[in-house]
Amino acid sequence: MKLLLLNLGFGEIFLIALIYLMFFGSKNLPNLMKDLGRFFYKIKRSVTDVYEEFDDDND
Repeated sequence: MKLLLLNLGFGEIFLIALIYLMFFGSKNLPNLMKDLGRFFYKIKRSVTDVYEEFDDDND
């Protein structure tokens, strides 16, 4: 099972960044990118933990 949110291509990310720039400007962009990186890391880590938990239960 893959998360759809983690399956973004370059085009989608570029479009999201462009829309953000149009609405909020570039002043807060570095903080947004840092927060998004942390968010995606936490999601990926949580999914990995769940998979590991299921693998441990199957053994």
